[in-house]
Amino acid sequence: MKRRSIGCVALAVVFIATACGARLTTVQRDAALGGLVNNNAAGPSLGPQTSTSTGPGVGPAGSSGPVIGPSASGSGAPLPAGGNGGATDIGITGSAITLATVADVSGVQPGIFRSAWQAMQAAAAYINSSGGIYGRSIKNLLLDSQADSTANRAAVQQACDQSFAQVGSMSAFDDGGATVGQQCGIPDISAITVNRPRSLASNVYPASPNGPTYINTSWGLYIKQKYPEAIKHSAMLWLNAGATAQNSRQRVYALTQLGYNFVYKAETGVLEPNYQPYVNAMQKAGVQFVNMVADYQSIVRLEKAMEQQGWFPTVRVWDSVAYSKNFLKLAGTSGNGALVFMNTAMFEEASSNPELQLYETWLQRVAPGAVPDYFGLYAWSAGRLFQKAALAAGPRLTRKALFAQLKQIHSWSDYGLHVTQDIGNKREANCTLYMEIRNQQFARIFPSSGWSCSGSLMPTPNY
Repeated sequence: MKRRSIGCVALAVVFIATACGARLTTVQRDAALGGLVNNNAAGPSLGPQTSTSTGPGVGPAGSSGPVIGPSASGSGAPLPAGGNGGATDIGITGSAITLATVADVSGVQPGIFRSAWQAMQAAAAYINSSGGIYGRSIKNLLLDSQADSTANRAAVQQACDQSFAQVGSMSAFDDGGATVGQQCGIPDISAITVNRPRSLASNVYPASPNGPTYINTSWGLYIKQKYPEAIKHSAMLWLNAGATAQNSRQRVYALTQLGYNFVYKAETGVLEPNYQPYVNAMQKAGVQFVNMVADYQSIVRLEKAMEQQGWFPTVRVWDSVAYSKNFLKLAGTSGNGALVFMNTAMFEEASSNPELQLYETWLQRVAPGAVPDYFGLYAWSAGRLFQKAALAAGPRLTRKALFAQLKQIHSWSDYGLHVTQDIGNKREANCTLYMEIRNQQFARIFPSSGWSCSGSLMPTPNY
């Protein structure tokens, strides 16, 4: 997706907003503009607020939070008889590997991607508990990109100089450090990439790869098959914030190719308080299907306006930004009946997903009270992906060896935590699952388990 700019205080308030379905996979970019933020309920921060903190809190642009060393011991990949080569590359010693995680923790939306830090702390603690990487423990270098492109660049430069690899990073303006990271040659296993330059950088292999030239159609195909008449009377709404407009055009293009007919399209203000005129216009146009590229707060305002009007279209579909307890709380009864699609496991189904249980368990060990979320989930996956590639690279680990292993991984689901991604070719899976909001709770409706992969990755114009 192209880069986005905030440009005004109003947008900064919502900041991270738009949705799944575009390169970022909706959530990603959406995240970057203003929605899917569960961190306001995410428990304690990772700085000196906890008794186990080992360093100062967040400082100026590019500065680091605490550097956290091994937290547990166990058996896993012990030091081999021939040794591990000691300091084989930048950020590596004979006993430790330093991994940097660059995330927006301060800035216009404090704590927005703190869950990425927390997830990488959890991943490091888990890896260390199982013996580390051939005698080396994982140390976290937590860098704050402050929801700012310049700060992201500074943080990536610091990561280049002080760590072996970037793992689990999540920044709305990750394009800031794209060139720096590529030029210094640091492996970058981001959680999710947000901007086109970062997605296309040769050193970047995200846990959730989302290319800037195609869109996943699986979610739209399901609605077409389930509601063939409703899609003939479709509506698309989006916020007037750069990325959302681009995402909406991508969606309209792809859905139109699938046979959707859009009878209503509208752009709304970032902090639009009154959605009644939009609801009236959709009702007049005979809309039966509606999708909106926005933060969950804006979607809630639309839902509330529909409820007030006493009119809902046949099908309301929201992307992963709506997969939030905060959305359920704010929407109340107006959210009931809406459909939500996503490409990860459901937290409601953790009892049947061992990897999700592992993430949640170790998250509570390093950040008691923290609430797991979509971004943290992919940051954890990035940590586990690093573990897999580093072990395959062998004891004498180098950046070159890690890259070689990442390029060979073409089936990565983090053991069932999310859809199966092609890491080596940087191609996301064309899969999705659907939930319905029933009695203000998320309930799976399709498929009965896992994800449906009947769609495709459709090439789209470069908007």
